[in-house]
Amino acid sequence: MKSGLEVNSISHFYDKHQSLDQVSLHVDAGSVHCLLGASGSGKSTLLRIIAGLEIPITGEIKVNGVTLFDDSTNKLPENRPVGLVFQQYALFPHLTVGANIGYGIRHLNRAQRSEMVDKYLQLIELQDRRDTMPHELSGGEQQRVALARALCCEPQVMLLDEPFSNLDSRLRADLRELTLRLLKDAGVATLLVTHDPQEAFAVSESMTIIESGKVIRSGNVKDLYYQPDSLQVANIFGPINSFTSHRLYAAVPPLSGEITNLAGQTEEGTMLLRPELIRLRIPNGDANATVKKSVNEGSTSLLLIELDNQLDLFARTLNPVPFVIGDRVYASFS
Repeated sequence: MKSGLEVNSISHFYDKHQSLDQVSLHVDAGSVHCLLGASGSGKSTLLRIIAGLEIPITGEIKVNGVTLFDDSTNKLPENRPVGLVFQQYALFPHLTVGANIGYGIRHLNRAQRSEMVDKYLQLIELQDRRDTMPHELSGGEQQRVALARALCCEPQVMLLDEPFSNLDSRLRADLRELTLRLLKDAGVATLLVTHDPQEAFAVSESMTIIESGKVIRSGNVKDLYYQPDSLQVANIFGPINSFTSHRLYAAVPPLSGEITNLAGQTEEGTMLLRPELIRLRIPNGDANATVKKSVNEGSTSLLLIELDNQLDLFARTLNPVPFVIGDRVYASFS
């Protein structure tokens, strides 16, 4: 049984700057794992290390039980079963689409190479563009060719470095779905770098959050979102309501709801509530809050409301929003 990608205690320096500090993660074969973090957090450096383009000072990298790097091993990039697709597609401008796709399998004879290229042209739905030059393709088509070129080498691990970020939202979603379906069908362990939490939610069940070269937390996506172990992790996914338990008790009378695991506690603690857990409705003589701000997010809006006891809360609601700034509302929480 394939064990996928294992990264253990990787550390790396650029001169005197430590870019990665004891980073570990695991990606199962046939699954997608997101590496989430802001620009400069070390995401792309980790991908380059896994691909063999950078050398760490310590750590271990294995693919399906085979060691690619440790204290005594350092396989060359061309000898690693790893595919890498960048944000910039990096197609060879002087080669046709077919030649680009087949570039990494030049060790095969002409007939075998042609068969492989035809297979992946069909998978990416560009069968009629084999003799087309890269500059004649759209951005989405170029990205599909870059993916096919990586897949054609039949890697056991695929590294995707924000490959969809330059595409418009509809094309991005379609191409992302196609890409990840092909990778899952092939049983490839896929590590997707992104700075967008929404993308991470859409494509993966597990993720690793990295900040300043350190792993902040790794685990199931839903657990990280609904059960963060720190305010730092919670804030990565956007606005969140945070207040002390004493402040919450003060808020309970005007904000109906139930928190059973805090009943009777007197210790000072912090309560976090996601905005979508705050429910708003048009009051029926029972208003308890005022709308102070509204930000349109597309299918939803993020509202800032002030409870009558002067506690401010974020609430997320579906569009179209039936409230405007200054409206009185009734708020409760789930």
